[in-house]
Amino acid sequence: MNFILNFIKINKGNKMKKIAKNILISSIITVAGAVATQNVVAGILYHEYKIKTYYEKDDKSRKNQDFMVLLHGIYGKSSDMENIAQKFKNDYRIINIQYPTTKETAEEIVERYIKPNIEDINGQIYADNLHRKIENQYYEIDENGKRKDKKNDENTQKNIKINFVAHSMGTGILRYYLKENPLENLGKVVFISPPSHGSHLADVPFVDKLPVMLGKVVPQFSTKKDSFVNQLGEPNYDYMILIGNKTNNPLYSMIIRGKDDGMVPLETAKMESDNFKIINNTTHTSILKDNRTMKEISDFLKSPDIKENDEKKDNKTN
Repeated sequence: MNFILNFIKINKGNKMKKIAKNILISSIITVAGAVATQNVVAGILYHEYKIKTYYEKDDKSRKNQDFMVLLHGIYGKSSDMENIAQKFKNDYRIINIQYPTTKETAEEIVERYIKPNIEDINGQIYADNLHRKIENQYYEIDENGKRKDKKNDENTQKNIKINFVAHSMGTGILRYYLKENPLENLGKVVFISPPSHGSHLADVPFVDKLPVMLGKVVPQFSTKKDSFVNQLGEPNYDYMILIGNKTNNPLYSMIIRGKDDGMVPLETAKMESDNFKIINNTTHTSILKDNRTMKEISDFLKSPDIKENDEKKDNKTN
């Protein structure tokens, strides 16, 4: 800018002034255009925070049902998880969380949008358990005229679980939440298309230079060893990984190393658990609507958890 102004002072001619003026205007327009483009893109990718539930809190018939929390991926919406919600809405109390992914870091997303909702669920569970206890605090009279405790039915003692199904970047958000906030009543966790060790798309040099447009969270899912996602460690709970093996984005696949689903390499999706399944011919997003995905989720949620399996093995040994 100073160079242009000095140039004008030195060259008094009208022609030079006009050229310098045009250069200055062009520079301003270019910068303004770049900023405007970033803001437009960021606006398109931004989705406001909202919660969608598929049950009524005061519906007594559902008080003994476990919960299922759904988390979408980067730039996603709750509608991305709608097929899963519709499939399981009668069997679980479902909370579908839509949260913005362009303004906050992964840690901030957890604190602002995820943690409060899980606390609310645990509040519901506590209230349900308390209500059941109160309902069962009365006596029956036996044949001798003496009172006896009413036998509690099995639902009175039911341990309500919170299950999670997360997609793409949402899997890293969930892993961070569960690492920082262990749940005693955690059920099972399904990771769909997870960049468990990052994605090469987040390694592209300019990604961390465009936080306004792409969001602060994208660079956190780099494949670098010191990245956010690679510091989360191996989960210590019962989880399953589902991923597709078909790409619908040749450009992205040129950047990603090895077989991929259009966004995430199969190799970096893996973790230590053997519970890793490929849903053939599905992409990063089409996997969310595939009937095979629904069946895998259903079978996994119904299967004995790790602790139950260990107890059965111990009993057989003894």
